[in-house]
Amino acid sequence: MNKNLDFYKWFNDISSKLGSREISFKKIFKYLDSQPNPIIIVETGCLRNKNNYLDGQSTLLFDKYTLSRGEKSKVYTVDINPNSTKVCKEVVSENVAITTDDSVRYLNKMSNDFLKNKVQVSMFYLDSFDVDWRYPYPSAAHHLKELTAINRILHKDSLVVVDDSPATGNLTQNDGNANEPWKVLAEPSPSPTIGGKGFLVHEYAAHVGAKLLFSHYQAGWCQFNK
Repeated sequence: MNKNLDFYKWFNDISSKLGSREISFKKIFKYLDSQPNPIIIVETGCLRNKNNYLDGQSTLLFDKYTLSRGEKSKVYTVDINPNSTKVCKEVVSENVAITTDDSVRYLNKMSNDFLKNKVQVSMFYLDSFDVDWRYPYPSAAHHLKELTAINRILHKDSLVVVDDSPATGNLTQNDGNANEPWKVLAEPSPSPTIGGKGFLVHEYAAHVGAKLLFSHYQAGWCQFNK
């Protein structure tokens, strides 16, 4: 318990540096607090710049958190860019297993290994393909491929988080209200939904009845395989 308190002391000191990701990272750790040991986190797209908290520093955050949750808790991260994995190795502890590979191929092999060894993953954090906000389809499709690669090892409580997935909707100018210059169009316009990297994951999640746990700059779901 003391280690967990030490983590939150550290996290609270740096959380304001996370910008748009601050609130969802807080919800991620709150959710993981409710899960049993060991905490196993699998991440695609690792930390690539030292001390750039606006970029997320997710591998470092997950490293610090799993160190607070017991010796069998661990982080697995993969990135296709060897420069990124090199930087990551210089920042995090040996509790993080770092691999340079294509994430979909890596996750498929990992799923085989974890099934064989009965390893349960607490969270998958998908963030391996930079999004082009003008044309998010390639990134969204890649993260749907990642979800396909891990689907067989998702259990009811596995948390799946996709970075860069803010809500998107049809807006109109809100004339006469300077404090709220935009408003969401009512029906027959479609209601707001998940955008960015996660929009295809969200469409799949909605079809299979997964639960949207939170929607901020990052989006998180659980209960894919109830």
